[in-house]
Amino acid sequence: MSSLTLRRAPDTDAQAETPIAPAPDSQPARASVADGFQRAHTRRERARRRQRLLLNLAGIVLFLLAWEAIPHVFTWMNPALFPPPSRVLQAALPMIESGELASHITASLTRAAAGFSIALVLGVTAGFLTARIEFLHHLSEPVLHGFRSVPSLAVVPLAVLWFGIGELPKIALIAWGAFFPIWITTFIGVRDTNIVYLRSAAALGAGRLRTLFLVILPAALPFILAGVRQAIAVSLIVLVAAELSGSTRGIAYMMSLGHQLFQVEIMFIGLVLLGAFGFLADRLFVWTAKRLFPWYHSAS
Repeated sequence: MSSLTLRRAPDTDAQAETPIAPAPDSQPARASVADGFQRAHTRRERARRRQRLLLNLAGIVLFLLAWEAIPHVFTWMNPALFPPPSRVLQAALPMIESGELASHITASLTRAAAGFSIALVLGVTAGFLTARIEFLHHLSEPVLHGFRSVPSLAVVPLAVLWFGIGELPKIALIAWGAFFPIWITTFIGVRDTNIVYLRSAAALGAGRLRTLFLVILPAALPFILAGVRQAIAVSLIVLVAAELSGSTRGIAYMMSLGHQLFQVEIMFIGLVLLGAFGFLADRLFVWTAKRLFPWYHSAS
């Protein structure tokens, strides 16, 4: 009779008590991948900024070379009426050494900065109020839109007549010209805030001030910044008209003096300075906007 061999079943309890090796932690791996992507993005951004800077410098050099070559290539052109940059630089050096050029630059930048600052405060405030208060909007609509259509140059004679030829009319004219771009873009940005954002804020219990600063202002910010950028250029344009209305210092006054003395090089110095200040002011705006609002990609 064959014997049966009984085999003991494996102890399931013992197997259940056997510790299972934990899976390797993937958190450091994910962090390493994210850091790698961040470093790669930073390298690409730095390379892009270097490329942009080199292209900007190359554009300036090409412009100066073409400007220098024009009077030599087109011999019929009188260098006294279209001086090359070498002659403009020769005329600027004595003014730099004497401090005269620095005095004109300081006067113009002070006026432009003061007028622009006033326009920024008044424009943003008026834009918010007229967009949020319907009664005030309808009350001021014909006046503001009517004056917005009046060129700033048309106000110059009245400003001189009312305030004289001191600093006040010049700053007031610059503020007048820069106010309207800031006001209208702020008004549009605040008025067109998505109603879904406002209802969500109300549902979460946000009060008026929190809704204003946490919902409406961020939503309207792209419009406001666009108006501010435009107002910077308008400030320089109105600055020229304001200084031509009666000044003893300033870039536009220097250009007018060069015109009276038939020194075209001095007029070209003013043109170069105005163009350089416009470009630098725009770059400063872009740099500031990107530092304060990294998510705002329209500034470039």
